[in-house]
Amino acid sequence: MADPEVDHGLAYNALEEIDILRSPFYEPDWEYDESVEDYVNRILYCLAETIDLQKPKTRWLIISHPSPPPPPVTSLSTKVLGAIFIVVISFLIWFVFLR
Repeated sequence: MADPEVDHGLAYNALEEIDILRSPFYEPDWEYDESVEDYVNRILYCLAETIDLQKPKTRWLIISHPSPPPPPVTSLSTKVLGAIFIVVISFLIWFVFLR
């Protein structure tokens, strides 16, 4: 591992890349940073450069497709009750119109 004082507070991972989450450089230092804007201005250039360096060089490709949703659960009793309901409502509407 590198010396944080020599490397300006940057920590490195096993691939010798800057570890953004573990680097003390990216932690707010309110003695130095008087506002959030000062903090963002201090880290923005280094953070953007680090992200660009660690971005994958190849294009990402998703190989798998999402699985289709399961069919809705229906049972024979649900179908029978639905059919009976429709027939009863139809007769009621027919009866109302005959009056």
